[in-house]
Amino acid sequence: MEWKKDIEENVRSGLVELLILNLLSERDMYGYEIRQMLAKRTNKAFDLKETALYGPLYRMSARNLITSHKEMAGEKRFRMYYHLEDQGKEYLKYGKEQIALVFDGIMSLMNWKAEENKEQ
Repeated sequence: MEWKKDIEENVRSGLVELLILNLLSERDMYGYEIRQMLAKRTNKAFDLKETALYGPLYRMSARNLITSHKEMAGEKRFRMYYHLEDQGKEYLKYGKEQIALVFDGIMSLMNWKAEENKEQ
């Protein structure tokens, strides 16, 4: 069903930036490494195509949440490493707080019992 894909994309797209920032809070990483770690640590819930990764990276770079620098990888190849900036750390901290708030609210709603509703 087509609507399933819409829901999956909407849920994931809002979280990708925070997940990337969380990975970068550990150390600088290059794009392919970020992709691999996202897939591994989320049990493939965030198994992004390479092209899907660079949009969020560019947007976060434009907002000064991250910076990038090139490093040699072999004799003729460069890798673009991404670094979490102070503004990105603040963004990540606030994002984690908001995720916790939303998740708690969702779990409260999902666990709500009809009897509790009748009492009010």
